[in-house]
Amino acid sequence: MDWFIQKLDMLIGAGLAAAAGMGASQTQAFIDQYLQRLGGHLDEAKLNLDRIETGVRYQTMSKTVKQELEADATLRVDELQSAYNAITDAGLLSRPFTFYRESDDRIISGTLNDFVPALPLDTNALVYVCVGIVLALVAYEILKLPITLVFGQPRRRKFRKRGAAA
Repeated sequence: MDWFIQKLDMLIGAGLAAAAGMGASQTQAFIDQYLQRLGGHLDEAKLNLDRIETGVRYQTMSKTVKQELEADATLRVDELQSAYNAITDAGLLSRPFTFYRESDDRIISGTLNDFVPALPLDTNALVYVCVGIVLALVAYEILKLPITLVFGQPRRRKFRKRGAAA
């Protein structure tokens, strides 16, 4: 029975590690697709700002209204550019955290709707896979620790008594 439990434990650990590795591999793919979408939003915001600054339609508006529109458009461009730069300039291990901190909920929602899983083979994705596997195995060992302490019995070695033959 111990053999079966050990094999089941190994199977569960391997399954969790594989699932975490596959999920973590998609981190880079999702960030890349998010950045592409963010870049599109940034281009659109820059185009909108340019229209406000130079467009004939906006030249006929009152100065106060035009200034308010221009201030809003400039703020949007600055926010998007700041987020884009922060994510792209982030280091390998800090990128997912920077992404989480700087991301826009509406853009994330759009990225999730159109997300296509990928098989990224770059260094970042491979590092994320390894980190995901290690974190899954550590979490699994921590979660099974109370069960092991309660139900696990320490192994007892059986020693044979040998005769006093010299």
